[in-house]
Amino acid sequence: MAYTIEEAIRKIKENSKEKFEATVEAHINLNLEKNQNVRFTTTLPHGTGKEQIIAVFASEEISEADMQLKESDISKIEKGEIKPGQDFDLLIAEPAFMSKIAKVAPILGPAGMMPNPKSGTVTEDIGKAVEDFKSGQIEIRTEPSAPIIHTVVGKVTWENKKLSENVEALITSLRQNKPQKAKVSWIESLYLKSTMGRAYEIDF
Repeated sequence: MAYTIEEAIRKIKENSKEKFEATVEAHINLNLEKNQNVRFTTTLPHGTGKEQIIAVFASEEISEADMQLKESDISKIEKGEIKPGQDFDLLIAEPAFMSKIAKVAPILGPAGMMPNPKSGTVTEDIGKAVEDFKSGQIEIRTEPSAPIIHTVVGKVTWENKKLSENVEALITSLRQNKPQKAKVSWIESLYLKSTMGRAYEIDF
């Protein structure tokens, strides 16, 4: 059975049993060929409610960043002394650092944190990029091994209208970023759920 966005959000709230402030997640299954993938950034109108720890490789001090990494820190990533996903949630770099960062691509790539111009994480204006991600910009991308997207769209405690508007914005952005050769019915299904709750399919 498929639900409207509003119905699914009501169901999620009614059945959320988490003893912590649970997030509302969107899980999207796509009908894509093996060589097709989706990767773009979008800004949800109300953000995600989740604070991101942002690390940067920049030639100047970026006061908005949580971690200011230096070239010498690349070897620390390589040795596991600095861990993506544990010490930081997002990595933004100036183009000049990319040839050096390539050394740890086998570590950053599987963690989904290799900087990329498509995701807005390779840029000359690091300060603005950090500001944008802090204010609700998120990266939407398919999983490395499957045409599936997982992302957070808010908190269970938020009012229904805010959650609905975030989901609608996500769907709009997804449609706008359809891969060029994807089939007409390339979005197979979209489910909403709380962190540990059951999933509700959306009729969109």
